[in-house]
Amino acid sequence: MVDEVIARLEALAAVSGGQVELAPPLSGQEISSWATSVPDDFRALLERTSGFTVGGHPHVFDFNLPDNHVPVVNEYWPLQDESASWILHSDGSATTYYVDVDPESGAWGRVFSFWEEPYARLVAPDFLTWIDNLVTGVRLTLEAAQPGTDLRRAFSEWLYGADDSLSRHPLDVVEPLPVATARTSGDPRLAEVAAGLPDDAFLADLRTAAYPTEVPFARVVPIGEVVTYTRFHNGGFLAAALVPDL
Repeated sequence: MVDEVIARLEALAAVSGGQVELAPPLSGQEISSWATSVPDDFRALLERTSGFTVGGHPHVFDFNLPDNHVPVVNEYWPLQDESASWILHSDGSATTYYVDVDPESGAWGRVFSFWEEPYARLVAPDFLTWIDNLVTGVRLTLEAAQPGTDLRRAFSEWLYGADDSLSRHPLDVVEPLPVATARTSGDPRLAEVAAGLPDDAFLADLRTAAYPTEVPFARVVPIGEVVTYTRFHNGGFLAAALVPDL
């Protein structure tokens, strides 16, 4: 599938009149030097292009962001364990997209996003599905474009509003549970995950969730508090733990 996605992206860039630009590829040697294990499909993508831009900022999809290599020096950064995720994109509306990485096996899993406020989303089953969806959006936007169309704005409308976009506002919602409730739920796996979390944390069960799904931690996290996110069991559970006062 990755070769097909890359070929589609390259073809769209070629006919876009410069409105879709591909980032330079990365060498296999550079990719192999990273501390994070990289799946073969992602490596194949990076060796052809390390990202792409659609009409300019904020649609700059850089798959080799510096934050993936240098720890973010911010005690309030929601992804404190840099070995457990790979950031795929940060846009101008303060939304960050990342893929869950198992810190023990190195396996890459589901794609999530978060805002500056404690709202989180389950976005896609894997990074390639998410990228393929973006490429589909680029194609549809270019096909519908008329002379003089602002491609950046048109792509924004598709990205955040189209029914077939994985980045749209989700209709599906999973309400997070207080850890105390999850521990006594009667679900052994849910209780097991909750047992390892702080008493004031919250936990969302995403095992059967659709793509995309909203996880509105802001409804349960006390106003003014900030959180860090942790995933468990291949992204089947998403936890938000309160950052202690410094």
